[in-house]
Amino acid sequence: RGRGAVAGTAAAQNPRKNYWTNRAYVFYGHSRDFRDVRVEDLPNCARVIAELPPQPQPMSLVDVELWVIRLFGLHPKTQDLSIKGFCSDYCLPVLVPDWYNGYWETFDCLSDESWASFANKGRMSIFILYVDSSEIKHYGSLLKSIPGDCSQLGTVVLPEQKTLTHFLRLDRISSHLAQDLTMKLQKMSAYLAQHYGHQFSCAGAWRAKLKALEMRFGTFYDSYNYAPRLLKDIESKPGSFVDIKDTEVAGCKDYRVLHRIFWAFAECIRSFMCCRPVICVKGTPLCGKYQGVLLTALAFDANDHSIPVAFAVVEGESMESWLWFLRNVNLAVVDWRSDVCIIHDYKGELLDAIEELCDDPRDTNPWRYIKTRWCIEDLAENFFTHFGDMKLVMLFKRLCHQKRSSKFAKIWEELDQLTLKYTQEKERGASEEIQQESVEHGDTEFVEQSPCNHLDSVRDEDARNSASGRRNKITRFSEWIYLKPMAKWSLLYDTNGARYGIMGTNIADLYKDNHVMKGLECLPLSGLVVTTYLRIKEYFNIRSAAAKKSIGNPSIKFPEFIQDEMKPQLKAEAHHVICMNNRDKNVFSEGDFKVQSKEKHEIVYLTETETSYNKYSVQSTIRKTAQCSCNKPKLLGRPCSHVIAVCCTFGVSPDEYMSPYYTLSQLANTFSGKFKVSESFRNYTSEQFSRAPSFSAFMSGNTPTWIPDKKLEFGLPVSLTSDGTHNRVYEEQRCNTESGSLVADNQGTENCSLGETDE
Repeated sequence: RGRGAVAGTAAAQNPRKNYWTNRAYVFYGHSRDFRDVRVEDLPNCARVIAELPPQPQPMSLVDVELWVIRLFGLHPKTQDLSIKGFCSDYCLPVLVPDWYNGYWETFDCLSDESWASFANKGRMSIFILYVDSSEIKHYGSLLKSIPGDCSQLGTVVLPEQKTLTHFLRLDRISSHLAQDLTMKLQKMSAYLAQHYGHQFSCAGAWRAKLKALEMRFGTFYDSYNYAPRLLKDIESKPGSFVDIKDTEVAGCKDYRVLHRIFWAFAECIRSFMCCRPVICVKGTPLCGKYQGVLLTALAFDANDHSIPVAFAVVEGESMESWLWFLRNVNLAVVDWRSDVCIIHDYKGELLDAIEELCDDPRDTNPWRYIKTRWCIEDLAENFFTHFGDMKLVMLFKRLCHQKRSSKFAKIWEELDQLTLKYTQEKERGASEEIQQESVEHGDTEFVEQSPCNHLDSVRDEDARNSASGRRNKITRFSEWIYLKPMAKWSLLYDTNGARYGIMGTNIADLYKDNHVMKGLECLPLSGLVVTTYLRIKEYFNIRSAAAKKSIGNPSIKFPEFIQDEMKPQLKAEAHHVICMNNRDKNVFSEGDFKVQSKEKHEIVYLTETETSYNKYSVQSTIRKTAQCSCNKPKLLGRPCSHVIAVCCTFGVSPDEYMSPYYTLSQLANTFSGKFKVSESFRNYTSEQFSRAPSFSAFMSGNTPTWIPDKKLEFGLPVSLTSDGTHNRVYEEQRCNTESGSLVADNQGTENCSLGETDE
């Protein structure tokens, strides 16, 4: 009995390895559709010879898919991989000439059962496989574009996945996922569970959404080839602007790596000419299968609604990418207009790009008289990062929006006092925390000698920092804002009213709230181009109809945005106007007016300027301008309530002092463009296009072929892989020269002819 126990223990320590290993001939790259490829087509295909990894039990379909993904170095989130196997009644140790003759059975590997049937029938012989995906079609050229330091990401296997590629079918459910781009993951998971009958994790729901988007717009990989073709179609329309930055793949003249794309529709470019000379630029990272940043330029109509006028996708936010984008905005949108103001985020790379844009003498198309201002919401985030109190942030925003010098100075002083108090309390709390920790650890001597215990004020801390050669610590608002020019962030000090009152607060959540922009960051490139076109077209139709309706209503004289401010009766009743000129007070003329309102009064100054076209011409124009001590006409470009009260008192129309950008006619002209595209573009925007066997059927021309940069591949976000998922990456098994088995790594391919013999 004792000897038996010892023998049993030895057997447990050395379990019998009941596995098998087979050589696999993996064919790929036939021009036919995957469903139509037969065994007699394989000799005309490229192939990779590899060894299936040893397994303690038969491989599942997921195991095989992971092995193929690793073998070809495919994207870790590949969801369009197709595998089929061919098996004959006689065993082939190697491929011989005319090996494909005879009867071969075809297995479409769509599930574990179909793969197991094929594997059992072909056991102890070579495997004949044909694989296909959007990346594999260009495998030979793709290898040449991959830099040597590029490493493959791990593929995530989800608990609910029996296959990496075929777990979602094309139906109305998947179509809904592709249409509702703002659906949250929890809601998406519940929606899928309701319609498919089993629960999806958040990561599974996210992957299902990407799959639905690929079925609608093509794979994320293929979209790099579709998008430039769609853009060239857009460029063919007069007035549109497109720029594509790519590089040729070494040794493959018909293949190019796509780096950046820029597009602006003709209708959007023309609409900017009717808007205020202000452009806001924003960026947001893409969250599909490849890294990148979506950049957007926005104008504002008379109703203060934002209009996306230009788009770009770049590899990341850098000084070079922002400079490239801004130069294209200048060429495409700004064109001949001068004194256009850019409102942008407070970011280092963007500030550097603006500086380069202003100072580069080599620029053949300089931005004339460029003005730059900062987005207040982004600057407020920077303020919060330093001081960390939301009440102080709200007070800072009030300071930025102030139009009166007296209120500006009062809020500034209050900010100085509160930030100093906040900093002192924060330092005092940190000092007490250090003391407590030191006492708990028994470091009495350290506590006594610690400089934190001898600080009576923040000024002492500053002195200590200066004595030690370090930069003085910022303790109050004035020190934080000192090096930031007030014209960049303060509405009161906005020179010549370049902002037109636009502070950037209404575009802080542009990619979440805006009808055109929300949800775009998750789309493939081709989906970005198509969706921006469809949404802007719909947006223009809605706004155009609303503008025409307002023009046809006699009671509406101004756009909705300023209609409430332009109610003459209310303004006249709320203010008392006193003429300060020594002329007839019953006759309206230019001059000074005192407008009394309750306990306050403002001074209004109205002027008329006559301008001739030239010194020989008898024709001239009269320009009327209004100034007020409240600063609103100068900063906003439209009359304030005090100017309106003066006009109502003397029976003068206040719209004579209104900027033309706020008129109903200008609003209607903003959305007068008609969107027209070619037949091929309309085919692509159709939902039925996704059911076509080949997306390229609607694409004119075959060369060049654009491919993505492999360095920009994304895996699943960490937040989605932290629970219930695991990484499975198979290392390639290399050949043992003694056994004579042949293994092909994922960097080598072999194009076999009909009469070629194996090693």
